[in-house]
This record gives sequence, structure tokens and C-alpha cells, in this order.
Amino acid sequence: MTVATTTGPGATVDVAHEASSNRVGPRTDGADLRVTTGDLLRLAVFAGRDAASLESAYAAALAAYADVVATLTTTDGLSFTDRAAILRDALPGVVLIVAGKADVEGTLDLVEALRFACGNGATRPIALVAADEATRARVMACAAPLTCEAVPSPADPLGRDAIVARLRALRRDSSEVVLRDEAIEAAARSLAAASRRSTLLLDVTGASTSLALALPDGALVAAHGHIGIGPGADRVVARAGLDRVRRWMPRPIDAPALLERVFNRARWPDAVAPNALALALEMSLAREALAQLLHEAARTGLDVAAMRAAQSVVATGDLARLPRAAQTALVVIDALGSGATQLISRERPDALVVAGAIASRAATDVTAATEDLALVVANWPKRAHNVTVVDDSGTTVERVARGAFFVMPTSGPSTTTVTGSTARHASGPLALGVIVDARGRPLELPPRDAERIPTIARWYSALAALPIEGGSL
Repeated sequence: MTVATTTGPGATVDVAHEASSNRVGPRTDGADLRVTTGDLLRLAVFAGRDAASLESAYAAALAAYADVVATLTTTDGLSFTDRAAILRDALPGVVLIVAGKADVEGTLDLVEALRFACGNGATRPIALVAADEATRARVMACAAPLTCEAVPSPADPLGRDAIVARLRALRRDSSEVVLRDEAIEAAARSLAAASRRSTLLLDVTGASTSLALALPDGALVAAHGHIGIGPGADRVVARAGLDRVRRWMPRPIDAPALLERVFNRARWPDAVAPNALALALEMSLAREALAQLLHEAARTGLDVAAMRAAQSVVATGDLARLPRAAQTALVVIDALGSGATQLISRERPDALVVAGAIASRAATDVTAATEDLALVVANWPKRAHNVTVVDDSGTTVERVARGAFFVMPTSGPSTTTVTGSTARHASGPLALGVIVDARGRPLELPPRDAERIPTIARWYSALAALPIEGGSL
């Protein structure tokens, strides 16, 4: 949904965080805006026997930052009573019904259970029906007295966009609100258009995680999930398992102690990590939040390979606000596991989200809102080779063998080349420099703590990503 804004002096943008907000302004390019995650949208999905229908419905939910609380299919084998109980417990605010001609009778059974479970409640869900005209008419008649709306098929990209727009409209409480996922997508498009590079934005906050890949031609692939490193940390553990979070810790910690720390993160929104161990936990949660969202995106048929291979990767949110630039870079490198050469950047505090909010309403320059951190050269060499960096300080050559992981600091603009390749990678000033990653893909972590912890600690040390024991963050 696009809402026109009026020009006025002193306008501001308020960016909401879990327990606070950051006001950016004044500005003169529009009216006051508020950037929030919007109202929680509880979504139930009804689908037929066609697996593609279910995948496309999930893809629409991911793109709209909807929380899927129930999924029912015509072939799930559940009884009428079981389906009604699931829906009564889930309390969906919206139901997306994807019905095919071959599943009409089964879909009507699902709708009967919905009407029985939710039709007489104080809050009746809205039914969005994606079906051919005849099937839609039967479904809507069966769903009465629920409010029904016709929507296009989510299997069609334009239809999916229409469903996403409708779901987002239900999350807004006023025309001044720009949803955070909208702002992230608009920022990705603007950056890709300005740089002429495929650009992936990674937004990790306390309660949400987003992936938005934009191409220079304006094409966009996005996914947004209700997982994070604060109030959403418990969802990360519930989905990924505690061991997957613990495997990234560079220091020993037992499972009960780690679980307590995770739930303490969920209880204290916007909390600042008080020590290196707490900071390492945030980084571990961020890795797994991104990994979970990438897995969900792949499951719905989104082009995850293109996301991993993006030429430019930009971190926003809490991921960009980690105390050290190396911490942000390390999480991005480990979570994506890309085998390509990429430029990693991060937003200046809330600047890119604000620019994206403005860009969702009018053209604006977003290039000044980011800081370039590192050029990552990732490969898995069969034999040792050289990486050469030419910058203001001269020429630096490093010999690279399998398993190597280190940073080559740079001064001013630089050009990077790799033996055996004709590609020349030019970059501007970098906060860290050129990171050489020859650890292989996918990353193989030793299963035993005695081997894994020294390995993880060595990776942290290679980028000076954590202070020594007792040091400041």
C-alpha cells in the first residue's frame, strides 16, 4: 500500500526498537514517519494436495512477515474435531486459502472446521481465497459469516506481491507507519540501483530477522521471520536446537547455563551485552537466526543460492550495531557461507532503515547510510596460491593454503587479485581490509568440544573479533 506524503520542514523518522525508539531528523522531504514491525499477524494456511500450492503460500507469508500459526491441508488425515481444535488454539487473524479444482470438497471440509472453530468468536479471521471463480464462490459461501476476500494465486509472482501488500496493510495502524520489512526492501532496491550490484540486506534485531536480495534491474527476493537475538531468541533455540547455538561459542559453556542466558536475552529487550561471553552468544544467535531463515526460504522455493552469491552484503539492525566491525563481518561470513567474493558493509546506526523508509515513499539517496567493512575473498584452493592487494601503502602479497582465515588490512582504495583468476576486485576504503577465507564450503565444525572450541576461538582471533578475557567490548 502506497500513501502519499506531504512536504514539510522539520519532519522526522522514528525507528522503533524492542523497548525504545530512535528519532532521526529533522528532514524536509516528507511528513513524519514511524518505522515499526507493525501489528502481529497470525496467519493460518489452507492448501490442497499440490505441494507447490503450500510452498507458494509459505513464500507469501515469509515475504509479508506473517506468523504462520497453523497449517492444514486436504490430505493431512486429521478429523473435523482435530482441525477445529488446532484452529481454536491457534487464533488466526487471517486465513490464506489456496484451493485447486481437484481439492474443492477437501477445501470445503477445512473451511467448515474454520467456521466451527472461529466463526462465532469475538474476533473472526479474514479469509483470503485464492482459487478459480467457481471454486472461490463455493468457498466463500461455505465460510459465511466470516469476511472473505478474493486474492490472486500466490504461485504467480504478481499474485504473491498482491497478497503480501494486503497482509502488510492489515499490520499497519496508520498511514504514518512504514513497516520495517518494507523499509529494508526499499533500501535494498535503492542500494542495488545505485551500486549496480546485486545487494543482500541482512537485518537482525531482537525479535525479527530479514533477508532482502535486490538486483540492479529492480527484482527483489525477500523473507522475514519472527526470530532474533532478543525476545525472539527462544524461537531460534526452539527451531534450531540449543546445540546449534552452542557450537559457535568460542569458550566452554554447558547447556543449562547457555539456555538460561538465552531466556534472559528474551526477557530484556534492547539489552547491551555486559561481557565477551554474552556478546559471543548474541553473535551465535544471529548466525542461527540467519541460517534458519535461509532454510525456510529454500523450503519455499526462494532463490537462496542467489542470496548467498550477492556481490554486496549489508548488515542492519542489531547485527550492524555490534561493538566491533569484525564481529559483524564474522557473523555475516559464517551465516551466509558464500563461496563468492563479496563486499560486506553495515549501516550507520539506523541510517539505512530511515533511508529505506523514505525510499518507500519517494526517491532518496541511501549510499551515505552505509560503511564498507571488508572485501571477502572466499575460495577452497587445491593448492597454495597468492592473494595480492594493491592500496595506498603499496603492494601486499599473502600465500594462502587450505583452511586459512585471516585479514589483510588496507589503506584507502584497493584492488585485489587472486592467482589463477583474471578478476580484479576494486573497493573503496575498508574498515577492516580484505578478508581471505579458505576454510571451505560448507563450513565443517568439529563435533567434539575439545576440537571445535579452539577452532572457533582461532577464527575469532583471526579478525580480533572478541577481546581478551576481562577486556572491554
